[in-house]
Amino acid sequence: MMLKSLLSVSALAAAAGAVTFNVGSSGNATAPTQYGIMFEDINNSGDGGVYAELVQNRAFQGNEIFPSNLWWWHPIGGAHLSLKKLSNPLSDALPTSMQVKAGSGDTIGFWGFPVKADWQYNGSFYINGRFDGNVDVSLVSNTTGDTYASASVDVASKGNAWTQYHYTFQPTSDAPDSNNTLRFTMPASGVKGPLNFNLLSLFPPTYNDRPNGNRIDLMEAMAGMKPSLFRLPGGNNLEGNQPPYYWDWKKTLGPLENRPGYPGTWGYQNTDGLGLVEYMLWAQDLGMEPILDVWAGLYLNGTHVAKSDLQPYVDDALDELEFLTGDVSTPWGSRRAELGYPDPWPIRFVEIGNEDSLSMGGHTYRQYRFDMFYHAIKAKYPNITIIARRIHPHWKELD
Repeated sequence: MMLKSLLSVSALAAAAGAVTFNVGSSGNATAPTQYGIMFEDINNSGDGGVYAELVQNRAFQGNEIFPSNLWWWHPIGGAHLSLKKLSNPLSDALPTSMQVKAGSGDTIGFWGFPVKADWQYNGSFYINGRFDGNVDVSLVSNTTGDTYASASVDVASKGNAWTQYHYTFQPTSDAPDSNNTLRFTMPASGVKGPLNFNLLSLFPPTYNDRPNGNRIDLMEAMAGMKPSLFRLPGGNNLEGNQPPYYWDWKKTLGPLENRPGYPGTWGYQNTDGLGLVEYMLWAQDLGMEPILDVWAGLYLNGTHVAKSDLQPYVDDALDELEFLTGDVSTPWGSRRAELGYPDPWPIRFVEIGNEDSLSMGGHTYRQYRFDMFYHAIKAKYPNITIIARRIHPHWKELD
Protein backbone atom coordinates (compact mmCIF):
# COMPACT_ATOMS: atom_id res chain seq x y z
CA MET A 1 0.00 0.00 0.00
CA MET A 2 2.82 2.38 0.86
CA LEU A 3 4.51 1.76 -2.50
CA LYS A 4 1.24 2.41 -4.37
CA SER A 5 0.77 5.66 -2.45
CA LEU A 6 4.25 6.84 -3.29
CA LEU A 7 3.78 5.99 -6.95
CA SER A 8 0.49 7.84 -6.99
CA VAL A 9 2.05 10.96 -5.48
CA SER A 10 4.84 10.83 -8.05
CA ALA A 11 2.36 10.49 -10.86
CA LEU A 12 0.31 13.41 -9.62
CA ALA A 13 3.44 15.54 -9.26
CA ALA A 14 4.49 14.74 -12.80
CA ALA A 15 1.09 15.70 -14.13
CA ALA A 16 0.82 19.01 -12.22
CA GLY A 17 0.54 22.15 -14.30
CA ALA A 18 0.99 25.86 -13.64
CA VAL A 19 -1.14 27.49 -10.96
CA THR A 20 -2.18 31.14 -11.07
CA PHE A 21 -3.03 33.08 -7.88
CA ASN A 22 -5.04 36.27 -7.74
CA VAL A 23 -4.02 38.20 -4.60
CA GLY A 24 -6.83 40.37 -3.34
CA SER A 25 -4.90 41.88 -0.41
CA SER A 26 -1.26 42.54 0.32
CA GLY A 27 -1.66 41.56 3.98
CA ASN A 28 0.13 43.25 6.84
CA ALA A 29 2.85 45.74 6.00
CA THR A 30 6.24 44.85 7.43
CA ALA A 31 7.71 47.54 9.68
CA PRO A 32 10.91 49.02 8.22
CA THR A 33 12.59 48.78 11.64
CA GLN A 34 12.53 44.99 11.88
CA TYR A 35 16.23 44.52 11.16
CA GLY A 36 19.17 46.47 12.42
CA ILE A 37 22.05 46.88 14.82
CA MET A 38 22.40 47.25 18.57
CA PHE A 39 25.80 48.44 19.70
CA GLU A 40 27.68 48.67 22.94
CA ASP A 41 31.38 48.65 23.72
CA ILE A 42 31.91 45.01 24.73
CA ASN A 43 35.00 42.93 23.91
CA ASN A 44 36.61 46.13 22.60
CA SER A 45 34.02 46.46 19.88
CA GLY A 46 34.22 50.25 20.28
CA ASP A 47 37.71 51.19 21.48
CA GLY A 48 39.93 48.84 19.50
CA GLY A 49 37.03 47.86 17.24
CA VAL A 50 34.84 50.02 15.04
CA TYR A 51 36.31 53.24 16.47
CA ALA A 52 39.38 53.75 14.31
CA GLU A 53 41.84 55.06 16.92
CA LEU A 54 44.92 52.80 16.87
CA VAL A 55 46.62 53.89 20.10
CA GLN A 56 45.46 52.07 23.20
CA ASN A 57 45.57 53.99 26.49
CA ARG A 58 46.22 57.18 24.57
CA ALA A 59 45.33 59.57 27.42
CA PHE A 60 45.90 57.49 30.58
CA GLN A 61 42.27 57.84 31.63
CA GLY A 62 41.21 56.18 34.84
CA ASN A 63 39.17 56.17 38.03
CA GLU A 64 38.85 54.10 41.20
CA ILE A 65 37.42 51.17 39.21
CA PHE A 66 40.10 51.18 36.51
CA PRO A 67 43.02 53.29 37.80
CA SER A 68 45.22 55.15 35.34
CA ASN A 69 48.16 53.04 34.21
CA LEU A 70 50.93 52.71 31.65
CA TRP A 71 49.66 49.51 30.09
CA TRP A 72 50.66 49.09 26.43
CA TRP A 73 53.48 51.65 26.76
CA HIS A 74 57.15 50.62 27.00
CA PRO A 75 60.38 52.56 27.51
CA ILE A 76 63.21 52.18 25.01
CA GLY A 77 66.80 53.40 25.02
CA GLY A 78 67.05 53.57 28.79
CA ALA A 79 64.03 55.83 29.22
CA HIS A 80 61.96 55.92 32.40
CA LEU A 81 58.17 56.23 32.10
CA SER A 82 55.85 57.25 34.92
CA LEU A 83 52.39 58.70 35.48
CA LYS A 84 52.11 62.28 36.69
CA LYS A 85 49.31 64.56 37.77
CA LEU A 86 50.73 67.98 37.07
CA SER A 87 49.55 71.20 38.67
CA ASN A 88 48.55 72.30 35.16
CA PRO A 89 47.08 69.19 33.52
CA LEU A 90 46.16 69.02 29.87
CA SER A 91 42.53 69.46 30.97
CA ASP A 92 40.25 68.76 33.89
CA ALA A 93 39.01 65.74 31.95
CA LEU A 94 42.52 64.37 31.34
CA PRO A 95 44.52 65.11 34.50
CA THR A 96 47.07 62.28 34.17
CA SER A 97 49.99 62.36 31.75
CA MET A 98 52.95 60.13 30.91
CA GLN A 99 56.30 61.56 31.99
CA VAL A 100 59.37 60.53 30.01
CA LYS A 101 62.86 60.94 31.41
CA ALA A 102 66.04 60.48 29.37
CA GLY A 103 64.94 58.47 26.39
CA SER A 104 62.03 57.35 24.27
CA GLY A 105 59.02 55.06 24.32
CA ASP A 106 56.70 52.99 22.19
CA THR A 107 53.25 51.43 22.33
CA ILE A 108 51.78 48.21 20.97
CA GLY A 109 48.34 49.72 20.35
CA PHE A 110 45.31 47.44 20.23
CA TRP A 111 47.15 44.13 19.67
CA GLY A 112 49.54 45.73 17.23
CA PHE A 113 49.21 48.21 14.37
CA PRO A 114 47.93 47.37 10.90
CA VAL A 115 50.27 48.78 8.25
CA LYS A 116 48.96 49.42 4.73
CA ALA A 117 50.95 51.13 1.99
CA ASP A 118 47.85 52.81 0.55
CA TRP A 119 46.85 54.37 3.87
CA GLN A 120 47.80 57.84 5.01
CA TYR A 121 47.87 57.96 8.80
CA ASN A 122 47.08 61.07 10.83
CA GLY A 123 48.62 61.43 14.25
CA SER A 124 48.95 63.95 17.04
CA PHE A 125 50.22 64.34 20.58
CA TYR A 126 50.41 66.92 23.35
CA ILE A 127 53.72 67.69 25.02
CA ASN A 128 54.63 69.66 28.13
CA GLY A 129 58.18 70.54 29.22
CA ARG A 130 61.30 72.13 27.78
CA PHE A 131 62.42 70.57 24.54
CA ASP A 132 63.79 71.94 21.27
CA GLY A 133 64.30 69.36 18.58
CA ASN A 134 62.59 66.64 16.62
CA VAL A 135 60.29 63.94 17.92
CA ASP A 136 60.50 61.08 15.44
CA VAL A 137 57.36 58.96 15.18
CA SER A 138 57.52 55.65 13.33
CA LEU A 139 55.74 52.36 12.72
CA VAL A 140 58.26 49.59 13.33
CA SER A 141 58.00 45.82 12.90
CA ASN A 142 58.51 43.84 16.10
CA THR A 143 59.58 40.86 14.00
CA THR A 144 62.19 42.31 11.66
CA GLY A 145 62.86 45.78 13.04
CA ASP A 146 61.92 47.30 9.68
CA THR A 147 60.50 50.82 9.71
CA TYR A 148 57.40 51.04 7.53
CA ALA A 149 56.59 54.73 8.03
CA SER A 150 58.02 57.69 9.88
CA ALA A 151 57.58 61.39 10.47
CA SER A 152 59.86 63.93 12.10
CA VAL A 153 57.96 66.49 14.17
CA ASP A 154 59.71 69.78 14.87
CA VAL A 155 58.97 70.55 18.51
CA ALA A 156 59.63 73.78 20.38
CA SER A 157 58.11 73.11 23.78
CA LYS A 158 58.46 75.87 26.34
CA GLY A 159 58.34 75.20 30.04
CA ASN A 160 55.05 74.45 31.69
CA ALA A 161 52.70 74.90 28.72
CA TRP A 162 50.91 72.19 26.75
CA THR A 163 51.28 72.24 22.97
CA GLN A 164 49.67 69.92 20.43
CA TYR A 165 51.61 68.68 17.42
CA HIS A 166 50.30 66.89 14.33
CA TYR A 167 51.96 64.59 11.84
CA THR A 168 51.11 62.38 8.88
CA PHE A 169 52.89 59.50 7.22
CA GLN A 170 52.28 56.79 4.65
CA PRO A 171 54.00 53.38 4.80
CA THR A 172 56.35 52.36 2.03
CA SER A 173 54.91 48.83 1.98
CA ASP A 174 52.34 46.62 3.65
CA ALA A 175 53.35 44.77 6.79
CA PRO A 176 52.70 41.01 6.72
CA ASP A 177 50.91 41.20 10.07
CA SER A 178 49.93 43.64 12.82
CA ASN A 179 52.91 42.80 15.05
CA ASN A 180 54.14 46.38 14.88
CA THR A 181 54.64 49.21 17.35
CA LEU A 182 54.29 52.97 17.23
CA ARG A 183 57.58 54.47 18.40
CA PHE A 184 58.35 57.96 19.70
CA THR A 185 62.05 58.86 19.87
CA MET A 186 63.93 62.09 20.58
CA PRO A 187 67.58 63.08 21.07
CA ALA A 188 68.55 63.47 24.69
CA SER A 189 70.56 66.58 23.81
CA GLY A 190 67.42 68.63 23.23
CA VAL A 191 65.67 67.62 26.44
CA LYS A 192 65.87 70.09 29.33
CA GLY A 193 64.26 68.05 32.07
CA PRO A 194 61.31 65.64 32.13
CA LEU A 195 58.77 65.72 29.31
CA ASN A 196 55.09 64.99 29.73
CA PHE A 197 52.91 63.53 26.99
CA ASN A 198 49.15 63.13 26.69
CA LEU A 199 46.51 62.22 24.14
CA LEU A 200 48.89 60.43 21.78
CA SER A 201 46.73 59.47 18.82
CA LEU A 202 47.02 57.75 15.45
CA PHE A 203 44.19 57.25 12.97
CA PRO A 204 44.15 55.36 9.68
CA PRO A 205 41.74 56.48 6.95
CA THR A 206 38.16 56.43 8.24
CA TYR A 207 34.77 55.72 6.71
CA ASN A 208 33.55 58.74 4.74
CA ASP A 209 36.74 60.50 5.88
CA ARG A 210 35.17 61.35 9.22
CA PRO A 211 37.56 63.00 11.69
CA ASN A 212 37.65 60.87 14.84
CA GLY A 213 35.74 58.35 12.77
CA ASN A 214 35.16 54.63 12.29
CA ARG A 215 37.08 51.85 10.55
CA ILE A 216 36.38 51.47 6.85
CA ASP A 217 36.32 47.66 6.76
CA LEU A 218 33.83 47.23 9.60
CA MET A 219 31.57 50.02 8.37
CA GLU A 220 31.52 48.50 4.89
CA ALA A 221 30.62 45.12 6.38
CA MET A 222 27.73 46.68 8.30
CA ALA A 223 26.62 48.63 5.25
CA GLY A 224 26.39 45.31 3.41
CA MET A 225 23.88 44.12 6.01
CA LYS A 226 21.58 47.02 5.04
CA PRO A 227 20.46 47.63 8.62
CA SER A 228 17.41 49.83 9.07
CA LEU A 229 17.81 50.74 12.75
CA PHE A 230 20.56 51.51 15.23
CA ARG A 231 20.03 51.17 18.97
CA LEU A 232 22.49 53.29 20.90
CA PRO A 233 24.51 53.72 23.08
CA GLY A 234 24.28 50.18 24.40
CA GLY A 235 22.84 47.90 27.03
CA ASN A 236 24.73 47.36 30.28
CA ASN A 237 27.28 49.95 29.21
CA LEU A 238 24.53 52.56 29.37
CA GLU A 239 23.72 51.72 32.99
CA GLY A 240 27.14 51.56 34.60
CA ASN A 241 28.30 49.20 37.33
CA GLN A 242 27.85 51.47 40.33
CA PRO A 243 27.31 55.11 41.30
CA PRO A 244 28.33 57.61 40.10
CA TYR A 245 29.24 55.96 36.80
CA TYR A 246 26.80 55.64 33.93
CA TRP A 247 27.05 56.63 30.26
CA ASP A 248 26.84 60.41 30.58
CA TRP A 249 26.24 61.75 27.09
CA LYS A 250 27.32 65.28 27.99
CA LYS A 251 30.82 64.05 28.82
CA THR A 252 31.18 62.53 25.34
CA LEU A 253 30.84 65.83 23.46
CA GLY A 254 33.45 68.11 22.00
CA PRO A 255 37.23 67.87 21.68
CA LEU A 256 38.85 64.66 22.88
CA GLU A 257 40.82 66.51 25.54
CA ASN A 258 37.49 67.35 27.21
CA ARG A 259 36.26 63.74 27.41
CA PRO A 260 37.22 62.04 30.69
CA GLY A 261 36.20 58.55 29.63
CA TYR A 262 34.12 56.09 31.56
CA PRO A 263 34.65 52.80 33.43
CA GLY A 264 32.84 50.48 31.05
CA THR A 265 30.83 47.56 32.34
CA TRP A 266 32.76 44.92 30.40
CA GLY A 267 36.09 45.02 32.17
CA TYR A 268 37.96 48.00 30.75
CA GLN A 269 38.05 51.77 30.58
CA ASN A 270 36.17 53.43 27.71
CA THR A 271 37.74 56.51 26.11
CA ASP A 272 34.39 57.97 25.00
CA GLY A 273 36.05 58.96 21.75
CA LEU A 274 33.01 57.25 20.32
CA GLY A 275 30.47 59.67 21.75
CA LEU A 276 26.92 60.78 21.09
CA VAL A 277 27.80 62.81 17.98
CA GLU A 278 29.87 59.95 16.59
CA TYR A 279 26.95 57.57 17.12
CA MET A 280 24.64 59.87 15.19
CA LEU A 281 27.14 60.18 12.34
CA TRP A 282 27.43 56.40 12.30
CA ALA A 283 23.65 56.12 11.93
CA GLN A 284 23.68 58.81 9.26
CA ASP A 285 26.49 57.18 7.27
CA LEU A 286 24.67 53.84 7.09
CA GLY A 287 21.17 55.27 6.67
CA MET A 288 19.92 53.78 9.94
CA GLU A 289 17.01 54.92 12.11
CA PRO A 290 18.45 55.81 15.53
CA ILE A 291 16.75 54.34 18.58
CA LEU A 292 17.99 56.39 21.50
CA ASP A 293 18.28 54.62 24.84
CA VAL A 294 18.26 56.96 27.85
CA TRP A 295 19.58 56.15 31.30
CA ALA A 296 16.68 55.63 33.70
CA GLY A 297 18.25 55.70 37.14
CA LEU A 298 19.44 52.11 37.64
CA TYR A 299 22.98 50.80 38.12
CA LEU A 300 23.95 47.18 37.55
CA ASN A 301 24.79 46.65 41.22
CA GLY A 302 21.12 47.22 42.04
CA THR A 303 21.40 50.82 43.17
CA HIS A 304 18.49 52.88 41.92
CA VAL A 305 17.84 56.60 42.15
CA ALA A 306 15.09 57.49 44.60
CA LYS A 307 12.00 59.20 43.24
CA SER A 308 12.85 62.40 45.07
CA ASP A 309 16.26 62.50 43.36
CA LEU A 310 15.30 61.38 39.85
CA GLN A 311 14.16 64.64 38.25
CA PRO A 312 17.68 65.87 37.30
CA TYR A 313 18.17 62.69 35.28
CA VAL A 314 14.81 63.16 33.57
CA ASP A 315 15.90 66.69 32.72
CA ASP A 316 19.15 65.25 31.39
CA ALA A 317 17.21 63.06 28.96
CA LEU A 318 15.24 66.10 27.82
CA ASP A 319 18.50 67.99 27.32
CA GLU A 320 19.78 65.10 25.21
CA LEU A 321 16.72 65.23 22.99
CA GLU A 322 17.06 68.99 22.68
CA PHE A 323 20.71 68.58 21.72
CA LEU A 324 19.81 66.10 18.99
CA THR A 325 16.57 67.58 17.67
CA GLY A 326 16.35 71.16 18.92
CA ASP A 327 16.49 74.36 16.94
CA VAL A 328 19.75 76.29 17.14
CA SER A 329 17.90 78.91 19.19
CA THR A 330 17.58 76.44 22.08
CA PRO A 331 20.43 76.08 24.60
CA TRP A 332 21.36 72.54 23.62
CA GLY A 333 20.55 72.99 19.94
CA SER A 334 22.98 75.90 20.03
CA ARG A 335 25.59 73.63 21.61
CA ARG A 336 25.14 71.14 18.76
CA ALA A 337 25.63 73.94 16.24
CA GLU A 338 28.79 75.07 18.06
CA LEU A 339 30.20 71.59 17.48
CA GLY A 340 29.60 71.98 13.75
CA TYR A 341 26.16 70.39 13.30
CA PRO A 342 23.50 73.08 12.83
CA ASP A 343 21.01 70.65 11.30
CA PRO A 344 19.12 68.55 13.85
CA TRP A 345 19.07 64.79 13.85
CA PRO A 346 15.60 63.20 13.75
CA ILE A 347 14.71 61.05 16.75
CA ARG A 348 11.45 59.10 16.49
CA PHE A 349 12.09 56.36 19.03
CA VAL A 350 13.29 56.60 22.63
CA GLU A 351 13.85 53.63 24.90
CA ILE A 352 13.69 54.19 28.65
CA GLY A 353 16.36 52.17 30.45
CA ASN A 354 18.02 48.87 29.65
CA GLU A 355 16.83 45.55 31.09
CA ASP A 356 15.43 47.46 34.04
CA SER A 357 13.54 44.41 35.25
CA LEU A 358 16.95 43.01 36.21
CA SER A 359 19.45 44.22 38.83
CA MET A 360 16.62 44.54 41.35
CA GLY A 361 15.20 47.43 39.35
CA GLY A 362 11.85 46.12 38.18
CA HIS A 363 9.65 47.48 40.95
CA THR A 364 11.01 51.01 40.88
CA TYR A 365 10.81 50.98 37.07
CA ARG A 366 7.12 50.19 37.33
CA GLN A 367 6.38 52.35 40.34
CA TYR A 368 7.88 55.66 39.25
CA ARG A 369 10.98 55.60 37.05
CA PHE A 370 9.31 54.75 33.75
CA ASP A 371 6.40 57.11 34.36
CA MET A 372 8.59 60.10 35.18
CA PHE A 373 10.58 59.75 31.97
CA TYR A 374 7.55 58.84 29.87
CA HIS A 375 5.37 61.79 30.86
CA ALA A 376 8.20 64.32 30.64
CA ILE A 377 9.25 63.18 27.16
CA LYS A 378 5.70 62.89 25.85
CA ALA A 379 4.81 66.35 27.13
CA LYS A 380 7.62 67.95 25.15
CA TYR A 381 7.90 65.48 22.26
CA PRO A 382 4.42 64.02 21.69
CA ASN A 383 5.34 62.41 18.37
CA ILE A 384 8.18 60.33 19.78
CA THR A 385 7.42 56.65 20.29
CA ILE A 386 8.43 55.51 23.77
CA ILE A 387 9.77 51.99 24.23
CA ALA A 388 9.56 50.27 27.63
CA ARG A 389 11.99 47.65 28.79
CA ARG A 390 10.89 44.09 29.51
CA ILE A 391 8.93 43.77 32.75
CA HIS A 392 7.97 40.76 34.84
CA PRO A 393 5.40 38.51 33.15
CA HIS A 394 2.81 38.93 35.93
CA TRP A 395 2.74 42.70 35.44
CA LYS A 396 -0.04 43.37 32.97
CA GLU A 397 0.80 46.97 32.23
CA LEU A 398 2.79 49.97 33.30
CA ASP A 399 0.80 52.59 35.17
